[in-house]
Amino acid sequence: MAMMKDDISHEEYRSKLANVADLAVSYINTGNGYFRMRDAFNQLAEQCGANKGINDEATVGRRKLLAQSVCIECISRLSNHSNDRLQGELYVIAEDISTRRGRHR
Repeated sequence: MAMMKDDISHEEYRSKLANVADLAVSYINTGNGYFRMRDAFNQLAEQCGANKGINDEATVGRRKLLAQSVCIECISRLSNHSNDRLQGELYVIAEDISTRRGRHR
């Protein structure tokens, strides 16, 4: 399968996922950096195609899968409670697709 010019390589995806995970761990541990984490997550979602669902429900589902990938990256660095809290925070970000399409609440 040929990659489109906007697609990212697997190595680049892993690097960006690790960056989001680092920001997420920092946010959960310190309470600071929510917007940096959110922006990095949204940028990764755009670059890896998670925002390209056939409808809003599919897009949210794809973004939630990406959120789960971030949580998996964080498992070894967070307690179960903190990881559950992170998953909840990332699901809120994943469900907010209004910024992706320029809609306002």
